[in-house]
Amino acid sequence: MTKRQLGILFITLGVTAVLALFALDFLRAGQHQGIGPAQRQAMAAAGLAVLVGLTLLPLGDRPA
Repeated sequence: MTKRQLGILFITLGVTAVLALFALDFLRAGQHQGIGPAQRQAMAAAGLAVLVGLTLLPLGDRPA
């Protein structure tokens, strides 16, 4: 696995996690309103994964 592939994997997982959190919030819209502290922490972790993935992309085809 190359660093570019690992970066794409991190970006994909991070974006998917954020979308899943919003979908979960949308599906449970009647129970709670807004984004709670646990969701904020999960979004921050997903954002960090995307950021790490973006830093790995320019490193190219070197082995991870």
